Amino acid sequence: MSSQQPLSDQVFILRFWRESADAGEYARWRVLVRNINTRRRDVVDDVQRAFAIVASNLNAAAGEHDGPERPADAPSGKD
Repeated sequence: MSSQQPLSDQVFILRFWRESADAGEYARWRVLVRNINTRRRDVVDDVQRAFAIVASNLNAAAGEHDGPERPADAPSGKD
């Protein structure tokens, strides 16, 4: 197999719900993050952590196929 295979689609399912530990506590968002590609499931306590998991998985998948990423402030070469 070639190492130049195209990057496969990354598929995630995010399920959001509000939950409180007891009657006196304010409700917080809980998130189930399912990565269809790896069949991994994570439950986190806030939206930011859910999207951090997705971003981390996307960056890892891109790194496996593209090599090191170009820094955001580097010239693109399309001038």
